[in-house]
Amino acid sequence: LNFFRYANRIPLLFEEGSDIVAQIATKKIRWGGYKIKATDKVGVFVSIVSTKIPFKGTSKEYIGDDNGPLHKSVKKALSQCCVQLKKELTKKHAAKDQAERKK
Repeated sequence: LNFFRYANRIPLLFEEGSDIVAQIATKKIRWGGYKIKATDKVGVFVSIVSTKIPFKGTSKEYIGDDNGPLHKSVKKALSQCCVQLKKELTKKHAAKDQAERKK
C-alpha cells in the first residue's frame, strides 16, 4: 500500500505510519474481502479539508488518530472506494476468464 495524504491541499510527507489514514488502511480494512491481494500495488489517496484537523504536535506532520467522526469518515470513504475497486476487479477477472474459455 502506498499512502498519499493531504491536509488542506498540502501533502503530508512525514510520519506516514502514525497517521490516521495509515492506521485505518492497515488495521481496520480487510483488503482480502475486496479481492485485493497483499502483493497488489494499491495507492490510497486521502485529502482532508477542514478548519479543525486534529494534527499531532506543533509541526503538523501527521493527523492524529482519534476515534471520533474523522476516524469514521475516513474508514467509510476507504470502504466505499474498496467496493468500487472490487467491482472493477471482478469485471476484469470475468473478462479474462471468458477470453481464456474462448481459446
